[in-house]
Amino acid sequence: MGRIGRICFLGTGSFGVPLLARVAEMADALLVVSQPDRPAGRRLHFRATPVAALAREHGHRVLTPTRLRDPAALAGITDFGPDGLLLVAYGQLVPQSLLALASRPPLNVHPSLLPRHRGAAPVAGTILAGDPTGGVTLMIMTAELDAGPIVERWPVALSGRETTPELESVLADLAAEVVPPRLERWAAGDTPSEPQDERAATHVHPFTRSDGWIDWQRPVVEIDRQVRALQPWPGAWTTIDGRRLHVRRATAVAGVDDVPIGALLPGEVPCVACGVGALALEIVQPEGRPTMPATAWRRGLPREHVIVGGGRPDELAR
Repeated sequence: MGRIGRICFLGTGSFGVPLLARVAEMADALLVVSQPDRPAGRRLHFRATPVAALAREHGHRVLTPTRLRDPAALAGITDFGPDGLLLVAYGQLVPQSLLALASRPPLNVHPSLLPRHRGAAPVAGTILAGDPTGGVTLMIMTAELDAGPIVERWPVALSGRETTPELESVLADLAAEVVPPRLERWAAGDTPSEPQDERAATHVHPFTRSDGWIDWQRPVVEIDRQVRALQPWPGAWTTIDGRRLHVRRATAVAGVDDVPIGALLPGEVPCVACGVGALALEIVQPEGRPTMPATAWRRGLPREHVIVGGGRPDELAR
């Protein structure tokens, strides 16, 4: 495995962890920049990001600035003197002063086939769009988000049943396999690239709680994608008796004519009537309770005929 010099690795989520492990083996010196530790869990203990946790475990130097533009962050990266910057799902725009810092073009590893699904949630965006193919893109970073020239793309055929965590894991392992040989060429001064086709660009905004609300008027194929794409955050959810019900796993099935939208259909497996088709609920999580099989949830309902999602409850989306 070739050496790639002094590398500043900017990453946060689990997508970057397998590649960071490979880069650590190749770099002559490594500085890892990640988001700050944040409170998590029931007791709100501070927890490092997956990238920062791995870096600390292996004794690499780690910076966790609130903002990359903070003078201390800029000084820390500048003083390290990187030969190149490699960004992998970091979560902030990189200021121009850092983009121009190293002698090599700064690289970004993005978990979609750019120019499709630029932005904050490209894996979820791939599933929501019903794309038959996902993938990983290596690109040169520019000041505009995810719009830089493409060095290489690696496609992955999708089954149509992936959830966001499942697809992200597949793409993370793929990136760790295919990107390192490209980094060796990058270190040798060989980084050919092609501009993105702006006409084909799509964008995925950061999700909010309200994005998870299920509109049962829509076709079941779209709702099924929503359930798979919005895991773990914000989750796909509906309401029953004014309380939120998360749908954690479900499958699209044929519907029944002449029933109200949102009605639970007869049968052992709870199925909800959609605009077209029906959604068979498999795993659900009632508000304030743990996840459970949907069949067990249905047995606990106090009545036989149930309508879910009666109107958009904006107050519950906050």
